[in-house]
Amino acid sequence: MSFQKDFDTLFQAILIDCQNQFPGVDLSKGSLIYVKSACLASALWGLYKYQDWIARQIFPDTADTANLEHHAWVRGISRNVGETDAAYLARLLDDIRRPPAGGNKYDYVKWALEVNNIARAWCIPIPAGVLGTVDVVILADAITTGSEIPSSSARIGVTTSITANKLVDSTATFQTAHAVAAGDIVENPLRGTQATVSAVDSTTQLSLAVDIFKYAGDPYIVHCQTGTNTSVLAGKLAASAGIFTDATYTVKKGDIVQNITAGTQTTIVSVDSATQLTLTADIFTATGKTYLIRGLVSQVKAYIDPLRPVTASKVSIIVPTTVSQAVTMTVTGTGMDLTAIAAGITAYINTMIPGQTLYKTKLIQIAMDAGADNATITTPASDVTATAYQMIRPGVISVS
Repeated sequence: MSFQKDFDTLFQAILIDCQNQFPGVDLSKGSLIYVKSACLASALWGLYKYQDWIARQIFPDTADTANLEHHAWVRGISRNVGETDAAYLARLLDDIRRPPAGGNKYDYVKWALEVNNIARAWCIPIPAGVLGTVDVVILADAITTGSEIPSSSARIGVTTSITANKLVDSTATFQTAHAVAAGDIVENPLRGTQATVSAVDSTTQLSLAVDIFKYAGDPYIVHCQTGTNTSVLAGKLAASAGIFTDATYTVKKGDIVQNITAGTQTTIVSVDSATQLTLTADIFTATGKTYLIRGLVSQVKAYIDPLRPVTASKVSIIVPTTVSQAVTMTVTGTGMDLTAIAAGITAYINTMIPGQTLYKTKLIQIAMDAGADNATITTPASDVTATAYQMIRPGVISVS
């Protein structure tokens, strides 16, 4: 409607100008002057609209998809798999407004969000008052991974002393909770090196095939989801000794699967069973190939360590724990939809971030916005406070 109205206004102006210049000339529809006026108006309007489009591409917040990607490319910001224009623009604007500053807390958030399938991240600098330590709390993209809780398929720590061809961590538990085994893959993300475990010496020490830890304080990643495939199925990873449904070292949709032997990799479509995964690409076409699964926690760790300042000696990637909270509410009023109130409360709690407090007054407000005259909450008895590493999620929501 707006386009037609503006075009008609432009056309009438040209027509009137023609009438003033050529009095007595036939200006009825179909006349030469009428046709020329319409063509001129159309051409001018096309130029106007094209210039308007060009102007929008100058700024990233009004640019079309292709030019938004170019704005981001200039700054070295790549689009993540499945990332929407809105999310991509948010990362670009954050980089413009808060440019990299040598490792401040905003940099850690940016780095985490540059990893595929990370939806949100928060940085807690000097978490326990120890200089050089940083905690990064992350949430996964539930749409692409099936859960907001990131997969964590590796042991992550810091070496505490140095012995040739060893990994030594005095706080480690290498022989408990899915013990490390010979053949498992160990990575030094700071140096970009890796080795296989040749022997498990003790609960705090591993022997390695290659000497990749030469300095105390170097970070390590011991990948717990490693092994060899034992059969060939198109588009699958099948390993009879697999533990893909392990509750401690989790594997989820979207995780990276590497065929170490062939030097190829792909992503997980689904976890079919403890011994089988469906993959995006068929990279296991023969048996006996060594595989490694990279969960989100280890991906973020491996990505941030080479980027962080050297003075940040320990960067921990934290998966928040969920705190289930039931809500029991009694409402008064007429024409209320109890189901809608319960759904509103559930939706609100599902948006809460780590460290956010659940206020009873907010729950009452949700009920009253939905038409209740008043609301009384018996559970919880008081506001619920979460730590920076906890995230409140809905338990049983009862509204009557």
